[in-house]
Amino acid sequence: MIRTLALLLAAATLSPTAVQAQTPPAAAPQAYAPLFAAEVERARRDVDASIKAGINVPVPKDPGGGFTHEQHKRNYRLIFEGGQLFRLTGDARYRDHVRDLLLAYADLYPGLGPHPAKANQTAGRLFWQSLNDSVFLVNAAQGYAEIRDALPAADRRRIDDQVIRPMARFLSDESPEVINRIHNHATWAAAGVGLSGYLLGDRDLVDKALLGLDKSGKAGFLRQLDLLFSPDGYYAEGPYYQRYALQPLVVFAAAIAANDPDRKIFEYRDGIVLKAIRTAIDLTHDGYFLPINDAMPDKSLRTEELYHAVAIAYAATKDPAFLSIADWQGRTVLTPAGQAMASDLAAGKAKPWPFTSRLLSDGPDGKGGALVLLRTKTDPSGPLLVAKNTVQGMGHGHFDRLGWLYYDETGAVVTDYGAARFLNVEAKRGGRYLPENDSWASATIAHNALVVDEQSHFAGDWKTGEKSGTRQLAASLEGPTRYTIAEIDSAYKDVAIRRALLLVEVDGLANPLTLDILHGTGSGRHVYDLPLHFSGHIIDSDIAFDRKLAERPVLGKANGYQHLWVDGTGTKVGKVRLTWMQGSRFYSYHMLPPAGASFILAESGANDPEFNLRREPALIQRVDGATNATFVSLLEPHGAYDAAAETVVASNARVAALEHRNEKGTDLVLVTLVDGRRLALAVADDIAADAKHSITVDGRAMTWTGPVGRLDLAKTGAKK
Repeated sequence: MIRTLALLLAAATLSPTAVQAQTPPAAAPQAYAPLFAAEVERARRDVDASIKAGINVPVPKDPGGGFTHEQHKRNYRLIFEGGQLFRLTGDARYRDHVRDLLLAYADLYPGLGPHPAKANQTAGRLFWQSLNDSVFLVNAAQGYAEIRDALPAADRRRIDDQVIRPMARFLSDESPEVINRIHNHATWAAAGVGLSGYLLGDRDLVDKALLGLDKSGKAGFLRQLDLLFSPDGYYAEGPYYQRYALQPLVVFAAAIAANDPDRKIFEYRDGIVLKAIRTAIDLTHDGYFLPINDAMPDKSLRTEELYHAVAIAYAATKDPAFLSIADWQGRTVLTPAGQAMASDLAAGKAKPWPFTSRLLSDGPDGKGGALVLLRTKTDPSGPLLVAKNTVQGMGHGHFDRLGWLYYDETGAVVTDYGAARFLNVEAKRGGRYLPENDSWASATIAHNALVVDEQSHFAGDWKTGEKSGTRQLAASLEGPTRYTIAEIDSAYKDVAIRRALLLVEVDGLANPLTLDILHGTGSGRHVYDLPLHFSGHIIDSDIAFDRKLAERPVLGKANGYQHLWVDGTGTKVGKVRLTWMQGSRFYSYHMLPPAGASFILAESGANDPEFNLRREPALIQRVDGATNATFVSLLEPHGAYDAAAETVVASNARVAALEHRNEKGTDLVLVTLVDGRRLALAVADDIAADAKHSITVDGRAMTWTGPVGRLDLAKTGAKK
């Protein structure tokens, strides 16, 4: 059984004797491990300042970012922290402050109706959306659990009956459209209701949280575990919302383990809770979550949800790799699990997290596609190729099937915009998602995915997109040539798309090459646009762009095109190159576009009256009037720039030539380096793992088994 705050919460209500047995004795600050001691001191400062300032429980009025919104957020943190400090120190000041805060809510809460700043989301009582009310209850229930038995019976009754129980009732019986959903809002609601049930000894609330309001199991927490996660622990809405859903997921799971051990919740569905935590950590680069779907690019492992998740996961597994994540976070939680983890970290038990390549299946049955992570190093900031071959991602999903991203030590190189939102910034429409989230951020042209006839995938209808998965055809996660191949034929009515992405290590090159082979196969005539969104400053190009110096025309009128300024257009026959610099490195993007292609240099930010969009560059390869189109592209990192030493090394590309031909049902790409070495990479149409292939390259036989073959022409033998 896991010793966590949730266990203490349960024991405090259901067995006072057990609380005395489970709660560790108060310790002097100097007895704590450094990480936990810092957490205790941080909480002391917060709660002591609140005690000095006095109780402040305002009538709800403001949307996200406004005063009342932020004050109620501060209050639930104070309730949580104050409860933990009382458990740790026995100082009655902390008990009394938590009590007084909750009694103030007992005066306020019963008289509240729907929040006055409600918008299109389900309205809360304390906050503009009920999601935040759920977050309040998850935190408040945990803090209250630590002082409840130390209060007079009259105070307990007032808080139980006028705060905890009515909040739980509002988030369950009074909000069936929330708690019965399969969605992160429902995960938070179920956790708040379930924790309240354990706290109050109310089995009815617990069962509604676990099994849905009718207790049939068709909704509720367990059903969410069934449907929101793939067998690999990948969350339907993507990494950003996986991060957000983890806190209620793991805190409630720990409470279930403590109170209903026969459910074996940490073994449920082949250990899906712990898989979800591990997968969330893997879905980062240099500690920051991959900004897929509706996501803010500044969210990292340094977040409250992951502090809880890492502490509980370590308590459950004792895997020392979790300690290295806690060390990077530099934070933990004020729970027994957090305290024990900090002690083991201080004792030097940490081991590095094994960042490796992963194929994360998507969909409840794992058959909806996959998110593929290709890494060549275990370094968390090393090269990372991300292929988004997933399902839609529900309402937070973007229209970017078969899109990709690339990261290395300089950060995001081939980028994803994420969400158009300023979270909790009141001036930006109350911190809500902005109109440009639909008109730009989720549109296909805003991603590194093929656009047909200037329309987003699934005509921009996420519900239609949710019905269609992506076919993950093949992948190889190890060796000098890692790859992923996937296809979809439902994003557009009469165009099928297949994309192979290869991460290729080459002797003498510091970072791998990324080869991209994309086929659009249709009927009729179409406009095919393949955008590349990148981070950095353009250095040069062998395209003679017609620069738009006198005015900046807008690329189109709808589906995201209305938000792109055109900076230049151009054409060139044969191999094409664009080079940019980011941080200390140069990047050359080599292209073999279809015949008759043109090139568009663009920047986001057009038709943006409220200045909601970031200005970011993009290069678009365009073919107009084609039935089929094949795009072959190669991303090459190279060189170094040292501003301090004022030195530049290898600012010119090492790739001298790029050739492509299709023969015997195989795409063959030849890469020639400036030193004369040649590399042959072959991708067969037949993706069967046991299929044998053979072609001739420069007079030499090239044979391989499986979809991808490789031949280093300067050496003997082939690598696969």
